[in-house]
Amino acid sequence: MGGYLKGRIIQFNMHGWQNVNENKMSGIQVCLAGLIIRDHFGENVERIIIYLLHKGRRNLKDIVLGTNMERNMVKQCLSIGIKHKLITFEENKKMPTTYKADVDVILLRSRFSKFVYNAKILYGDAAELIVETMLMDGAEILSKVVSKVAERLLSDNEQAGKKPDTNLVYQKCVELIKGRFLKRLALPRDSNESSEDEERRQIITETEAYSVPPGILLSIGSKRKETKDAADEPPSKKHKSESSEIESMGNEKYPDDGIYWHVNFERFHQHMFDQLLQSAIAEKIDQSAGSVIRTMLKESEMDRNLSADSTKSFPVYEIERKLPALPVMTQQELSQYLQLLSDKKRGGFVTKTDDSGGGTYCVDLKKSVDTLCQYTIETVVQERLGSKACRIFRLLLMKKNLEQKQIEELAMIPFKETKELLYKMFQEKLVCLQELSKNNDYAPSRTFYLFSVDLPQVARLLLNRSYQAISNLIVKRESLMAENKRLLEKNERIERILSAIGQNEENQDAILEELDELIAPAEKEQLKKLKIDFARLEHGEIQVDETIQILSQYLMFH
Repeated sequence: MGGYLKGRIIQFNMHGWQNVNENKMSGIQVCLAGLIIRDHFGENVERIIIYLLHKGRRNLKDIVLGTNMERNMVKQCLSIGIKHKLITFEENKKMPTTYKADVDVILLRSRFSKFVYNAKILYGDAAELIVETMLMDGAEILSKVVSKVAERLLSDNEQAGKKPDTNLVYQKCVELIKGRFLKRLALPRDSNESSEDEERRQIITETEAYSVPPGILLSIGSKRKETKDAADEPPSKKHKSESSEIESMGNEKYPDDGIYWHVNFERFHQHMFDQLLQSAIAEKIDQSAGSVIRTMLKESEMDRNLSADSTKSFPVYEIERKLPALPVMTQQELSQYLQLLSDKKRGGFVTKTDDSGGGTYCVDLKKSVDTLCQYTIETVVQERLGSKACRIFRLLLMKKNLEQKQIEELAMIPFKETKELLYKMFQEKLVCLQELSKNNDYAPSRTFYLFSVDLPQVARLLLNRSYQAISNLIVKRESLMAENKRLLEKNERIERILSAIGQNEENQDAILEELDELIAPAEKEQLKKLKIDFARLEHGEIQVDETIQILSQYLMFH
């Protein structure tokens, strides 16, 4: 096969093998975004979001005409969307303000339960409620969040007569901000603002993004009613993200008004990816190797972002000093683990950057993401087509381009079975076929047929299928809830009554017996089955979301 050979690649033009722009959303993503928004905010907000996702950036008049909704309702829905960062807006002195829906932020809402769970694991129950409150409100004043969470903790603990522990909640807020899980919200650009004022405001916001303004703790709970004179004054420009709920509380003023905070999604994603990487290495090698990676990632988490190719470099002695006390690991064992982790055959998770001081190492994040993505796709291939197909897939990843005969010999699989598996993989769009011909006629006798794997394209394909799987799980859950609506409502009413009489010991046993008789044995069995089904659906969403996170991270680098 000399330089005179001409080639062409056989690819499908639908559903995955075309040159897809990574930033272009698919119809599957739009469908999933609509399901998520309807579940969280209702049909009105869903209608506007779907319209903006299909039409792109539009002004208020276009949205009113396109959705056939009342102007005031559209304003309320846009306000909710802006507050929760689902919609961005752009002001112009000569043109009306335009709005655009952000599909990436919308899809992140299916991951909110993970954010709350990680906050609880890292900082405790109070931090869990803080993050949950922030996610529910979109953007909020810190003192208001502290008051809300303190009251919820008080009601959950049923400690009547005690004051809310605002000090504890405030300290957890500070810890979340120092850990960069909460971030100060940059105010939107004012159309009348000069470029110098805008630049100055952006610099202030950047420097104070993770610092708590002094005096908030002392002022919590000291919200005051606005005076009549203050109410007569022209109102200052409020943040565009204020929803109708916030505006209805205009008679209350907080000392830290104007300083809004929101959940830093990127920081949570970084933490979750670190957990995935550590778990993958612990499973592939052992727990000690996972401990080494966890230490290096932990020490560099404040100095990097999701798009960083690698962490900063650490000398061996510094890694040894930062390792946990258990299990005990000597410097020689640590060096051996670092060499093992830097072996390309093992994944190349670590890179040696210098030989001084016993060696300096960093975590190669880009290579680690590539390895995780490859493992994920190989698992999908094995589950769908079997271990032999997975063997062929790995072989093509290693050798790049192979003919069918070469695949048979190297994979040690019979001719007929190899041909069948290659056809199935081609049909599933997991491999592509390239024709190399000596002439322009592409006659079979003078043409070489080479199979290969385009990993970024396969990752995009599986990402779309993962979004489709999430959509199917949501639709299935909604279908189960609709079919068993009466039974679920009945069970919910009984649970509310039980919680209401929990503190009343008089005639409690008799009331419980009467309530127990309201649900027939068949309904109890049905409820038990429903809980199992809902748990399985939730577990399925979590597993698919992990795949989405790995594939998205991989495509960010490619």
